[in-house]
Amino acid sequence: MEPVPFLLVDDLEENLLSLEALLRREDILLLKARSGDEALELLLEHDVALALVDVQMPGLNGFELAELMRGNERTRRIPIIFVTAGTGDNQRRFRGYEAGAVDFIQKPIEPDILRSKVDVFFELYRQRQHLAAQRDELAMQADALKEAARHKDILLQEINHRIKNLFTLAAGLISLSARPAKSVAELETDLRSRMHALARAHELTLPDFSRNSDGAQTATTVTALLKAIVAPHDHDADSRIMITGTDAPLTGQALTSFALLLHELTTNAAKYGALSSPAGKLTVDVSAADEQLHLTWDERGGSVLSPAPDRAGFGTTLETAALRGLGGTITRDWRADGLTLSLSVPLASLVV
Repeated sequence: MEPVPFLLVDDLEENLLSLEALLRREDILLLKARSGDEALELLLEHDVALALVDVQMPGLNGFELAELMRGNERTRRIPIIFVTAGTGDNQRRFRGYEAGAVDFIQKPIEPDILRSKVDVFFELYRQRQHLAAQRDELAMQADALKEAARHKDILLQEINHRIKNLFTLAAGLISLSARPAKSVAELETDLRSRMHALARAHELTLPDFSRNSDGAQTATTVTALLKAIVAPHDHDADSRIMITGTDAPLTGQALTSFALLLHELTTNAAKYGALSSPAGKLTVDVSAADEQLHLTWDERGGSVLSPAPDRAGFGTTLETAALRGLGGTITRDWRADGLTLSLSVPLASLVV
């Protein structure tokens, strides 16, 4: 811990040296001033535990220095002990206490009395330091609790959003499976297949901590993730989803952000766009150029989406957070028969 600063103010060098000799120890920092003006300069830089001030000084005397200290917010609470060689008349003491002194010490100074008084203010200063440290720690803990509560609120909103989406997806998958089914058995087989595909997509959405307890990152590729996420909405016999282009690796936190983004796009397509209609078609093209991954998401033949639907809910918040995590940008071109969406993400952001 840093030494506790004490201020010694006297116009005579020999008096300062005498005080320094009496009070010198490793846990005390002695700041010396030969005038009131020098003392004020030191007080601008240091928060002292006690000021020992000579009363009779040329220029700014001890009483005037004390009055200036009491008039300044930074120094008004610093305790002052006056050191005087004059007589201890009551009028003089009254003026000293009125100026803000807590005590007087007569010259010649009794060493034990001086050290005893200094020890009291040394301990008070240390206690203030401990209280300030505890206050700061409590403030940090309060901020941490507020941040945790904020994250918890966001997490609960995300969980609620995902649950609602799952119910919507489940209803949509039942409708998709029911249209071509000629029997209950066919419906069951097709629906089970779509649910398994949805489960596989979910496995890629979040890291598997049971498998990566050693800190290894979950890894896949953009195309593999994309195929897994859209698979529940497609059918081998009558595919209406086409994925073309190149590929890029995907790991770590970027995998989670990218999966959240693709889930949101796919869910919106299933709720409002091409995947909500039997006649809808979805084409996704993936390419890489100029250190950027470019993904073009094209929906056609779905619901009429002109003008663009107003869906600025939590899904939009998720999309914004995912884009921020990836350092990416997204633009949309709404048409009467669908939507063309362009996503651009730095390739370097996909493997962090």
